[in-house]
Amino acid sequence: MALTTRIFPLFAFALVAVGCTSHPSPQQTMVDDRHMIYTEMYKAYKEAEDKYLNLLFNIERMPEEEELWMMKREQMQELLQLRELMLSARADLDKAMQEWETHLTEVQGEVKKNKIKQYNPNFPGKDGERTSPGQLLPGEADRKKRK
Repeated sequence: MALTTRIFPLFAFALVAVGCTSHPSPQQTMVDDRHMIYTEMYKAYKEAEDKYLNLLFNIERMPEEEELWMMKREQMQELLQLRELMLSARADLDKAMQEWETHLTEVQGEVKKNKIKQYNPNFPGKDGERTSPGQLLPGEADRKKRK
């Protein structure tokens, strides 16, 4: 649980930082939805856990009350169900985050592949691709050898 408490603030910051973009990807939207579901499941689980602890406290004070024991069993079943749902929601969130990371890696690869060359405004036309006046552009060395 300590690891989750360390990662959650980083994850929340990443969601806020990426959420500032104007057009979220479907993968980002999926992560946002899964995060919301997981957060709600976690809250429901914590509430059920608090009720269960309260029942245990009441049973300790009044152990002869049968109704408290029945409520304890019901609350324990609810707690187990919510725990399973919460863990399932967390697994879905983790899977969505992996898909989003894969998508981001693909986008970064495409950006690197399609990176636009910086043009030097001091040189007109094709010479603007040169970083210095004596630089040969791709294919120019072959043309000069042929002449």
